[in-house]
This record gives sequence, C-alpha cells and structure tokens, in this order.
Amino acid sequence: MRHYTPVVALLALAGSVAAALAAEIEIPPRRGHDNVSVQKGPPNCSRWSDGCVNCSRDDKDAEPICSNIGIACQPKAITCLSRASAPKP
Repeated sequence: MRHYTPVVALLALAGSVAAALAAEIEIPPRRGHDNVSVQKGPPNCSRWSDGCVNCSRDDKDAEPICSNIGIACQPKAITCLSRASAPKP
C-alpha cells in the first residue's frame, strides 16, 4: 500500500487544481428573445411554440390561447408554426 501513496497524493492535488480552475470560468448572462414573450407571440404568426407552451390566435388583434407548461419542460427559442393568413378584402 505504501507504493500507492504518492499516486493518491498526486491525483488529489490534480483534482483540487482542476476544481480551482473550473470555478473561475465566467458564464455569460442569459439573453431574452427580442422582446417576444410566448404569451404575446411573434408578429404575423397564428400558431407558435417554445417547445413547452403552444399558443394560437384566430385574428391578429385577438387574444392568444396558450397551453400550460409541463413540470420539467425547458423552454427553447420561440418558433412560428403557422403564419397568419392575409386579411380578407
């Protein structure tokens, strides 16, 4: 067992150095999505989703109807699933 003592000490030292270096990494702040909330929705879009909440609206001026978010869902970028139809003349 005496032969492994320097190896264990070296591994413990390497682990503490790696932990000290990892603690100094700067994490950039999280950016929002260009002032578009999932409840408001992107302009000219009738159906959209962020991977957790699905929303839709019939008319551009109508209030959107949205589903509930799941317990462990991680929202992604908001994507338009269906473009709004052109207004009828």
